[in-house]
Amino acid sequence: MAKIKEIQLITKLLNEISKIKGIENIELINIPDDVEADLGLRIKLKNNYDWIDVNHKISDILWALFEKTGEYITVYREFDNQIKTVKKS
Repeated sequence: MAKIKEIQLITKLLNEISKIKGIENIELINIPDDVEADLGLRIKLKNNYDWIDVNHKISDILWALFEKTGEYITVYREFDNQIKTVKKS
């Protein structure tokens, strides 16, 4: 069972992630059996947003929370609507 401190930290994390421009929806998901993480998220992006940019912003939020609290949350992330770069031949 999660401790109150962990729940408060996860709540703060989710609030900060939800403020990222380009995110349409965040869903809590089960973490795959072969992955070690504290939290699983499926992130749906708005059209024309780069998942790599959003992923970097989430990493920045995780690092800032770690610097502030000394606690690091590992987050398994899945992205819907990933923009793929296509090379012209």
